[in-house]
Amino acid sequence: MKIGIIGIGSLTLELAQRASSAGYEILIHHPRGNSFIRQTTESISNARLVSLQEAAIADVMILFVPREDLEKTIGMLPDMTGKIIVHTSGLIFNPKLLVSSITSALTFQITASLLPKAYVLKLFSPIMLEPQKTLHARKTEDEIYFAGDHIPSKNIVKTFLKHLGFNPFDLSSRLKSQKTVLLHKKNSLLNIWYQNQYRSN
Repeated sequence: MKIGIIGIGSLTLELAQRASSAGYEILIHHPRGNSFIRQTTESISNARLVSLQEAAIADVMILFVPREDLEKTIGMLPDMTGKIIVHTSGLIFNPKLLVSSITSALTFQITASLLPKAYVLKLFSPIMLEPQKTLHARKTEDEIYFAGDHIPSKNIVKTFLKHLGFNPFDLSSRLKSQKTVLLHKKNSLLNIWYQNQYRSN
C-alpha cells in the first residue's frame, strides 16, 4: 500500500516514520523542498521524494499545506475522484470538546469543497494542556482523532492508523456540529469564505 504525503510537518513526519516501520511505501512531496527535507526523507526507509502528481495517486494521500498555498496546490492535483485524502493541520487541545482553531476548521472545509469527488477526512493530533494551565503541552500517548463523512474511507484510515500504533477515535459528529455552528455565525471565517466561493461561482 502506498501512502502519499504532501507537505512535511511534525505530524506528517511522524506518520511517515511510523508508516515506514509498518512496511508501507511512502511517497513524499514538499512544495518548498530543501536539503533538510531531502535528508529527512533519506533517513526514512521505504520513503522517497516524488512529484506532486505521483504523491497524489497513492492509495491514501495525507495533506499538510498552509492555508495560503492550499487552493494553488489543490488546483495542481490530478483527478482525485474516489481518492482518500487525509487533511492535517492545527492541534486539538481538548478532544472531548473538539476545541481547535477556526483556521484549522476553515482549511479542512476548503479542502473538502475544492475536492468534492474525493473522500476528505480530517486528522487531529491531540495536545492536552496541564491542569496548571501552563504553556507546557503534553501529547496523549498514541491517541489520534479523525473525522469524515464516508464510512468506508474512515474504516480504511482507522485501520491504517492502528497499523501505525495509534489508538484512533472518530469525532465526525462533533466536527459536523462545529461546522454548523461556524456557518450560522454571520461573521465567521468559514461563513465568509463560503459566501465568497458561491458568489464567485
